[in-house]
Amino acid sequence: MHTQVYRKILFHLSLFGVAFSILVAMYDVIFHFLLESTHIIFEIIESGLDKLVEYFFHTELHETQLIVFYILLVVGGIIIYLAWKALVHLCSGISQNLNNEWTELRDAISSDWQRLSMTERVVWITLFLLVNYLLSFMLF
Repeated sequence: MHTQVYRKILFHLSLFGVAFSILVAMYDVIFHFLLESTHIIFEIIESGLDKLVEYFFHTELHETQLIVFYILLVVGGIIIYLAWKALVHLCSGISQNLNNEWTELRDAISSDWQRLSMTERVVWITLFLLVNYLLSFMLF
């Protein structure tokens, strides 16, 4: 039996389940906190840039707001571009890792299934069908 492979898969599935449960249970609190803190940080940066531009360039309110707007537009564009590049790199790494783990799990299940006798295979199929039948009562 490939117990290491199965333990690793169960560990990853349980981590995913915990993260998904936290996200579903507390999505409003998490997203409200993230959006509120992002807005506060943005306002602090904008206020600081307003003071900095007024001090260095001796501009009026409207010119200061225009200069700060375009500065923030350029900085935001650069941040979005860098985040996009990092996200593409991260997603390709995760995809490759998932592909490797899926191949490892498929090979482990295939070799374990081939080692089973016919009665053990019938027992496993029966257990699978019974568990799914019982779960259908809880889910539907």
